[in-house]
Amino acid sequence: MERNIRLNWHQLVEEAIKRRKEQKISQRRLAAIAGISQPTISRFEQRRKDIQLSSAIKILDVLGLIEK
Repeated sequence: MERNIRLNWHQLVEEAIKRRKEQKISQRRLAAIAGISQPTISRFEQRRKDIQLSSAIKILDVLGLIEK
């Protein structure tokens, strides 16, 4: 059975930004923890869609937005 999953990218990024700020983590620190570059964090937070899915998943995971 095929399932389509719909994501609201804008809301997801807004929640990630909110969590990062609540946790008082800088973009640079988040990048170091996630193992990606700070410019990638910046592009993500600008809601650009030209980042790799694996990078977005790393960001969301560090911020506790992915259930394991």
